Amino acid sequence: MSTRDIVLSYLRAVESHDPDQVAPWLHPEVIVVEHPNRISPAGKRYDLAALREASERGRALLASERYEVRAMLVDGERAVVQSEWAGTLRAAAGPWPAGHVLRAQLCSVFELRDGKVWRQEQYDCYLPDGG
Repeated sequence: MSTRDIVLSYLRAVESHDPDQVAPWLHPEVIVVEHPNRISPAGKRYDLAALREASERGRALLASERYEVRAMLVDGERAVVQSEWAGTLRAAAGPWPAGHVLRAQLCSVFELRDGKVWRQEQYDCYLPDGG
């Protein structure tokens, strides 16, 4: 599988909210860095166990989510993806009612190792009103 195919398959698995579908795409030493943003002002860093927990939280919070890839640049085992993300709230959260769609513009940098996501850095830009 190409780097492009692996990254796209990984994003589709993340959309599923099923940690068992995401797990095959993750390297055992995966690290994901979420840089500071409106939802996570201090940013976050996730290892494999923390990603599984985050997936469970996402499944409880969101009825659905979708990554619309606008552009991808691939260099060997590295890909930079520009995308639009939309997540529909399952229940009210903060000032937003159930069914509200949160939206963000994303830039994601992926590095693969052994055909799996080994490093991911997220630069998430949420719309001012959350979508």
